[in-house]
Amino acid sequence: LEHRTALPEGKSQLVLQFPSTDDYGSPECWNVFKVWWGHKPTMAKANVKGVAGVNSQSALHPRKLFVSGLPKISTDAEIEERITELETAFRKYGGPQGGTPEVIAPVNSTFAFVELESSSQADLAMTEMQTSYRMNRARRSRHEVLQEERRNKLGGGGGGRKESHDWD
Repeated sequence: LEHRTALPEGKSQLVLQFPSTDDYGSPECWNVFKVWWGHKPTMAKANVKGVAGVNSQSALHPRKLFVSGLPKISTDAEIEERITELETAFRKYGGPQGGTPEVIAPVNSTFAFVELESSSQADLAMTEMQTSYRMNRARRSRHEVLQEERRNKLGGGGGGRKESHDWD
């Protein structure tokens, strides 16, 4: 491991965590050759926006939380149990349409995504639930960015219409 900035004395530990599935639930394998922390400028000299596997979307999702450090799940029953547990735990913060929070729990994973009603509710949940769950703001996927761009072009702006998940 290399470092650019020293880790704080006795305050934190370095955790290296990778998702076990991609945005569509397909298994992924990782080979790690080098790890560094601290500020380092990107090593890519060209525009990497269209390169497969490069997530050029660095914006945080305003309402979605990434909940990590959960026990690994592998069966449909365990997935349903995880979804029910997180829906119950985050119910008071509301869901995307004001109802139940939307939970995504991929198979063979130790993490889940919870989408709440608003950005302020996500902030409140992170503050109040930090002793129960390890969580951060989720990053927006390229698919979410493309859906948002499509809605803006059509003049929807994110209104009541639910976007289809079918590909054109």
